[in-house]
Amino acid sequence: MSYRRAGAPLAALLCLAFAADARAADVTGRVMAGERPLDGARVTLYASGGRALGSGVTGARGRFRVSYRAPRDGFVYAVATRGRAVRLLSVAGSAAPKRLAVNELTTVAGAYSLSRFLNGVRLSGPSVGLRNAAATVPSLVNPATGRVGTRIANAPNGTATSALATFRTLAAIVGGCTTGTRRDCGRLFRAATPAGGRRPADTLAAIHSIALNPASKVRRIFRLRKLRTYRPRLESAPGSWVLALKHTDAEWDGPGRMAFDSEGNIWVTNNFQPPGIEAGPYTVALDPTGRPRTGGPFNNGSLSGGGILGNWWGIAVDRRDRVWLSNFTGDDPNEFYSPAFRGGNAASLFNADGTTDFPDGITAGELHAPQGIAVGVNDDVWIANHGSDTVTLYPQGDPARARVISGGGLHNPFAIVTDAQGNAWVDNGSLDASVPGSVTKIAPDGTTTGPFVIDRMRSPQGMAIDSAGDLWISSLVDSTVTWLAPDGTVKGQFRVPSLQGNWGIALDGDDNVWVASFLGSKVTQLCGRNTARCPQGVKTGQPISPRLHGFSNGGIQHVTAVQVDQSGNVWVANNWEQIAPTVGGDGLVEFIGAAAPVETPLIGLPERPR
Repeated sequence: MSYRRAGAPLAALLCLAFAADARAADVTGRVMAGERPLDGARVTLYASGGRALGSGVTGARGRFRVSYRAPRDGFVYAVATRGRAVRLLSVAGSAAPKRLAVNELTTVAGAYSLSRFLNGVRLSGPSVGLRNAAATVPSLVNPATGRVGTRIANAPNGTATSALATFRTLAAIVGGCTTGTRRDCGRLFRAATPAGGRRPADTLAAIHSIALNPASKVRRIFRLRKLRTYRPRLESAPGSWVLALKHTDAEWDGPGRMAFDSEGNIWVTNNFQPPGIEAGPYTVALDPTGRPRTGGPFNNGSLSGGGILGNWWGIAVDRRDRVWLSNFTGDDPNEFYSPAFRGGNAASLFNADGTTDFPDGITAGELHAPQGIAVGVNDDVWIANHGSDTVTLYPQGDPARARVISGGGLHNPFAIVTDAQGNAWVDNGSLDASVPGSVTKIAPDGTTTGPFVIDRMRSPQGMAIDSAGDLWISSLVDSTVTWLAPDGTVKGQFRVPSLQGNWGIALDGDDNVWVASFLGSKVTQLCGRNTARCPQGVKTGQPISPRLHGFSNGGIQHVTAVQVDQSGNVWVANNWEQIAPTVGGDGLVEFIGAAAPVETPLIGLPERPR
């Protein structure tokens, strides 16, 4: 007995020792400033969360080796420091990389992709958003080689948009310090200091500040000394320093709106069936980096069945990660622009794995050309019947208990949002410039209040709600954003030059407002109700993005939706490429790390990820 008692701990120790050896790893790499090796640089390897794993010093050729114990999950990253001014970052994206390059390109890629998780040299935050942000890095750069990533280098990006040239220019600007003088670095740090903000002390802090404040001192930053290594680059100052990737890998034809599940997967409506404008029979499913999902029911990002036919604006994800879709056109033989058009009569519901329990769709509740869908905090599902002046309610998501709600001024209802009490707010008069726009409030028991008629709000399209329960509504005809209190009173109306034919609207984790301009083919960021989270001196309703041109990258078409994910990426839907005759749009555009992250799925009020 005594032998066995002694042997059990010994066996356990041997297992632990074996496990430790199995996790032992080495990473080798090279630190470069442009084409020049950086010798004498201290390279520290960290695990996601900011725990130091080991360090080493580069030799004469910039090479380093770090021995460490690989974390069981998450990812690792390296920070190279030389002197006070030079600090470079490289995010591996995996827990046990064998090679890791560190240079200006890897630094820009990491600082932008993880802009909302970087604090000094520490990368930490809620796990889903942090993980997905790290997974974005290879879209910009190959961490093992330090060369430009294939996704940003090739179509539909590459020379077709400004993303690649902007990326190289930013790296060249960082390189102006890493290979320059103390004065060159000082100029970079001063230019990267936002109004009222702290002056960066090193190159990593400087590019991180530019990523967080892309509309600040744009021309001054462009005029800084640039390293010649990273070419071709921008020939003139951009409108802003946003980095935006275009995603067209799936079988797109008119993406209308997107929603995110709890893992950050992206679900997107698709108006048409390529190559024309017949009703689309599938929705698009992407992973958090914008790549088409495959396997099981997913066919290179396409998910069909479940009664999908002509799904336009209506999409929502519930707390079980089930995806609700409304089929606006259905099997109506008339074109959507025909006076005889009546629209579809079905919704679709898919489980998180892409399977469905409703292979023929859901027709309960007298659906009529349904558009917007929202899920309430009590699991109610609300659907706007754009063709019949009604709203369908599935209490606690149960179509068998469907209710049809009318009154309260409901007229061509389009978008729906829900508040913290489970009330639904619906906008009226969409796509009808002849009537004043209005809003109707519907209680969970179906009681309607309204309409709240609002001047200068013709054709209200998108609606969003902030963390205080205030409503934000974008109107297509007036190009106006209206701010409403929870009691329906107008708190403000805002117009800026970059707002042109507003459609989608979203709130980020700072309660700042993002608006998609359908006619202007751009995105505008406005200061929300909490001005403490806006740049110094910017008031509620004033633009944070460039006043005249908003944010764009040359790849944006006519956009109808904008949403923010758990990593702080802002996604917009290229709904139409051409208005008349109609040609469906070609995919999504992602503004990397441009916003404060939002917990997903979005149910009720927006909040920071937990």
